[in-house]
Amino acid sequence: MSVLNHEGRGRVLVAWDGSETGRRALLHAARVAGRGGRVAVVNVVRAQSIGSRLQTVSDEARAEQQAVLEQAAVLLAQAGVQAELIAATGDPVTEIQAAAKRLHADTVVVGRSGRRGLHTRVADRLVRRGGPDVLVVH
Repeated sequence: MSVLNHEGRGRVLVAWDGSETGRRALLHAARVAGRGGRVAVVNVVRAQSIGSRLQTVSDEARAEQQAVLEQAAVLLAQAGVQAELIAATGDPVTEIQAAAKRLHADTVVVGRSGRRGLHTRVADRLVRRGGPDVLVVH
């Protein structure tokens, strides 16, 4: 069963890293959802290994993640769209897919290249692994 927005279209999840191409992806997702709609926004922070079985995320990385997600909420609000913010930690593809599954998302929107070229590899891996449609915004 798919979660539908107010106009009957499927649920949209956007992977957002605060980059310019990520911004274009976010605004495209807002257009897909439509004014009064809702977009789920996921930002993934990679954990840093501090031992063979222990990983951590710095307070600085968490603060940056929160700021990036808040920026997404502001941009979506300006477009008349509600934001559902998701802070995740780990492998970006695994976390994006998990969020899409949990939300019953029909479409995942990503920018073509993000910070450090991350989204290009992420988009490729998302497409190869299957799941919801992946829309890559240039």
